[in-house]
Amino acid sequence: MIQRMKAKRGFKASMKGLLACGLAFLGAPSAAVEPADAKATKAAFEQAERSAPLAGYALSKVQRWLHEVALPCQDPETKLLKMRGVWNYSNTAADCYPFLCWAAYFTDIEALKGPLREVLHAEIRLCNHLDRIPAPYDFDRGAKVAEPSRDTLMFGASEYVKDGLIAIVELTGKDEWFDRMVAIEEDLWKHAHVDTPYGKIPSDSRPVRDVEVDGEQLQALCRLYRMTGERKYLIWAERLGDYYFEREDFVPPHLRDHGCEIVGGLGLLAGIESEISSPKLRTYLPAMKKMLDAILVRGTSPDGFMYNAVEGVKTNFKPGSLSDGWGYNYVGFLCYDMAVGKPHYRDRIEQTLKNLGKPAYMQGGVAGTGGDSLADSAEGALYLLSRVPVHEGFAWVDRWVDRGLIRSHVPLAEARLWGANKWESNCVRTVLIYATMHTQGILARPWRPDVQLGAAPLGDGVAVVLVTSKPYQGTLVFDIPRHREYMGFKKDWPRMNTVPEWFTVEADRSYVVTDRATGTRKTLTGNQLREGLEVRAGPAEPAQFTVRSERER
Repeated sequence: MIQRMKAKRGFKASMKGLLACGLAFLGAPSAAVEPADAKATKAAFEQAERSAPLAGYALSKVQRWLHEVALPCQDPETKLLKMRGVWNYSNTAADCYPFLCWAAYFTDIEALKGPLREVLHAEIRLCNHLDRIPAPYDFDRGAKVAEPSRDTLMFGASEYVKDGLIAIVELTGKDEWFDRMVAIEEDLWKHAHVDTPYGKIPSDSRPVRDVEVDGEQLQALCRLYRMTGERKYLIWAERLGDYYFEREDFVPPHLRDHGCEIVGGLGLLAGIESEISSPKLRTYLPAMKKMLDAILVRGTSPDGFMYNAVEGVKTNFKPGSLSDGWGYNYVGFLCYDMAVGKPHYRDRIEQTLKNLGKPAYMQGGVAGTGGDSLADSAEGALYLLSRVPVHEGFAWVDRWVDRGLIRSHVPLAEARLWGANKWESNCVRTVLIYATMHTQGILARPWRPDVQLGAAPLGDGVAVVLVTSKPYQGTLVFDIPRHREYMGFKKDWPRMNTVPEWFTVEADRSYVVTDRATGTRKTLTGNQLREGLEVRAGPAEPAQFTVRSERER
């Protein structure tokens, strides 16, 4: 009981501790942070101690879900996931499978190497239909769904790439999931059938759903271009960019699911074009700013949150109803700022995040408090907070992720686990992003239910706390600049379907690891830290140490 009370108090106090550290939390430029002194070190450890039970409960609950709910859905005969009785590409493959992979990556890496890799092999073997574009699987027939429509194939494949494979590739890099992503994308564009003045594209953007496909494709193609250097991906992405940026007064009609994908996709394209100093920017940037300004005028509440639809669009949504995709849309705004090198929209986003502290949102969430809606809203907020740290935003996330998604007041052994469907898998996704905020992206391997791991920024390093109820020996694996090493980006572009980089180590930089209790120090390279720092901990001997760049000292 005492432990649960401490965890609950930690949620309320976590942001206060961050501010006490005097640090620009999570992702702010390290040059703006003063070297850590004794007071800042003490405050950072206090924050890490508060974060440890929060991340520990969240990750342990995810581990239970993985083994007790999700993995048992693997069909023993086909090896496909049979979640809600189906394997399809718009839901199971896109919105369930990737977050099983995330859950395994963070809490049981062997499950990722084994049964979840089997799922990939099985869907390739059983479901390829139009070249390597897959079709859903019919378990009753023991075969693919008969004669799926072209629209069904295109939509499902695009969903699988963007929401499923990209999410996995962002964590694993160029593994087999990357190969599958390449294969599907090449055949989606081989079979592109919709004529435009700029060439064929895979979907007709008139239905709102297909605006989503175009947005998904932009996000996938930009990544593939930078990961491979193959110009064909940029050509296809620019075909979509021209298609939208050459339109007069284009504004996406919907700003929630489906519509918000195009905003983030066009933003990422502008970012990639800026990395290569493309002449396309002369057209793209003015058109994008016009679109973003229109969204602010016609699609945003006085507090800065997006409506479900922009003003003047016929819709079934209640007028003035808020979108749970508000944060996803603002990702595109941050991309624009980075592409032009000026903070045109940052202040607006910062004020919106501050508004989360208003009673209306602290007491009622944004766009509802149901699982999937809250998960999407909180995920978008976390993307923004990793770039624009705001006390009120962190307090809102701490309150609502716990209250709506984790429910840490329930003993772990008695906790109701998330279900085996896309909506609750999305809850797992957001819980994992939230947990990594509280560990600063550090992983404990192996993970055990009694492990509590927390970390907090300290200058350009971190303070780390590991507490266990039984003797523990393992490794702490530190995150790397995945945006550069895996994705090939020069900058860490704001983007969906990724875990933010809270604290990362550079492979060839030296870091000093200092034990808090003894003061002993050792110097390790970033490459050693990414491979894993050996640690021991127990009930009477928590591991507490700092990791700081040698140049900071």
